[in-house]
Amino acid sequence: MNKRATSAYLAIIYGISLVCFETFVNWGPWQWWPYWLVDYIAAALLILGGLATRGRRLYGPKLLSAAWGFTLGMMWISLAANISEGTDPDRAARVAGLYIILIVLSMSICLLGLILSLSGRPLRAP
Repeated sequence: MNKRATSAYLAIIYGISLVCFETFVNWGPWQWWPYWLVDYIAAALLILGGLATRGRRLYGPKLLSAAWGFTLGMMWISLAANISEGTDPDRAARVAGLYIILIVLSMSICLLGLILSLSGRPLRAP
């Protein structure tokens, strides 16, 4: 399988997972809306980029790479804020206190997706 196609599938799966995870950890008293809205925007960009790349749209690989870069940056600032200010005890408790580890794992997936999307061979239009 092409590296870019792998990145596209990973983006779709990760985007759906991000929506589910964000909804799960915020259920109940939701954080201030900009904190969770950006996660849904990242998920939408990843899913759209993955689908556009799989559909061989010419803009797909660019959108896919941009989505991975955006999501990686979002995860980086989340990691920095959670280390600096400490994790929200309600959110961390919902994932058994593994919140920082999950953010680092998420960053690793984003970095892998970005590398794969940038290193794949160019797609040809149908």
